[in-house]
Amino acid sequence: MIHNYLGITADTLASAKCCNYAGYDKFDALNSPLLERLSLGNAWIRFFITQAVCRVPINVRPLLLVKASRNPKGIALFSRAYLWLYQKTGDTSYLEESTTLLKWLNTHRCIGYQRACWGYNHIWQSIPPFVQFPGTPNLVTTVFAGESFLHGYRVSGRLEFLDAAHESALFITQDLPVLADACDERAIGYILGPQSHIVLNVQVLAGAFLVKVWKHTHEKELLDTAVKLLTFTVNRRTSFDSWDYSFPAEKYHGVDNYHTGGIVDGLLEYFEETGDDRFLDIYWKAVDYYRKALFESNGAPRWMNNQKYPHDVHGAAQGIISFVKAAKHKPEYLSLAHTIADWSIANLYRPKTRDFMYRQGRFLNWNFSLMRWCNAWMARALAELINDGQ
Repeated sequence: MIHNYLGITADTLASAKCCNYAGYDKFDALNSPLLERLSLGNAWIRFFITQAVCRVPINVRPLLLVKASRNPKGIALFSRAYLWLYQKTGDTSYLEESTTLLKWLNTHRCIGYQRACWGYNHIWQSIPPFVQFPGTPNLVTTVFAGESFLHGYRVSGRLEFLDAAHESALFITQDLPVLADACDERAIGYILGPQSHIVLNVQVLAGAFLVKVWKHTHEKELLDTAVKLLTFTVNRRTSFDSWDYSFPAEKYHGVDNYHTGGIVDGLLEYFEETGDDRFLDIYWKAVDYYRKALFESNGAPRWMNNQKYPHDVHGAAQGIISFVKAAKHKPEYLSLAHTIADWSIANLYRPKTRDFMYRQGRFLNWNFSLMRWCNAWMARALAELINDGQ
């Protein structure tokens, strides 16, 4: 069954707009004044609190006094959803709303930094020593913001959006720490602070973004850095043409759904922007593995290559995005994007509240919605499917 993708996407966006695009997030437990006090400032206590709240199958955030707020990454995703709908329909109200969100993003950069950068709206405590405090930048949020500005520039021609994207690229190349450097490869930090491992997907995420900015500015340094970042991750693929989350792999061993999708997308986008096919054979092997190992035949997203559940909405959204991109070069992938979209709507969409729920488990469902994790991602995915895949 092919659902009314446009209607559901528009409803999801309208519902988010009614909430001012503010909501709860997967990792926002420490926005609770109760839990932040309970953590005693200890990194390991913060980590276990964050993991407990994001895993429990009920939304305890209101009870813990977590306030709904805007996540800059979510705003970037929503803005791109509106841009794709405008490109498909020509409805200028979509372009106007995207522009409003991009202007908000441009005025809500991290304060005190020389170049444009963004972070999360909550404390994000991963395995120590990795920690991010609100108002401090990270690579991923900065790339997503930069991508949204570049998309906005390509659609509207507004030079302030290209300037913001370019500043973001300079933050990535000049301000983030270099964790590994050789003649033909480089790895950079996820954050400015201490980190004990190299995150593989973010090297490709950054590289793909840099090469898009290079397409407009023609700065050789951006292209050279992009190639090195992609090469670092490509050189650390598994024997079955996929990737662990980090290098070394001891702390984060295993192939998960949405990070893998982000890597394959970046490899393809590099080819599309440059015409350089050096990574293309690896891309097709990797996207085929992604299809076989990380999705069920009915379109349900697997959590890991060796773990079926939970079926997470973020994995579903990533699959739609990745296979729409692949279908531009091999049309047979489009049916898989539709299958995943249809499964997502049938199993995760909630018509009464016009939003998507978080997860489906083997025995329990996480029947609540998270603004960025659920709705921003699915709106962005379905909008790209509507624009490029129908």
